[in-house]
Amino acid sequence: MLSSVFRNLLENAVQHNDEETPEITVRCVDGEETVRVRIADNGPGVPDEQKAEIFGKGESGLGSSGSGIGLYLVNTLTDQFGGDVWVEDNDPKGAVFVVELRKAA
Repeated sequence: MLSSVFRNLLENAVQHNDEETPEITVRCVDGEETVRVRIADNGPGVPDEQKAEIFGKGESGLGSSGSGIGLYLVNTLTDQFGGDVWVEDNDPKGAVFVVELRKAA
């Protein structure tokens, strides 16, 4: 099911991108106890007031034709793995979705 987390985030990064040429960057940060996967795009980004709400069931962003289930699924699955997910601003434009998971013992 972990593949569903990353599939949803990668599909969203492309589908909700308003640039002629979408750019997606995936980076992994290996910490002592956790691993963070950062999926960054050059799209319109996520307004600050929507950053927490977009992970709720049935929530979709402005102008989104989606059902609002994808990011809810991402949040639910990440939580079931004992991890966390959040969104940050990308510089100079876009969003960065961060998935943090605990390393296996």
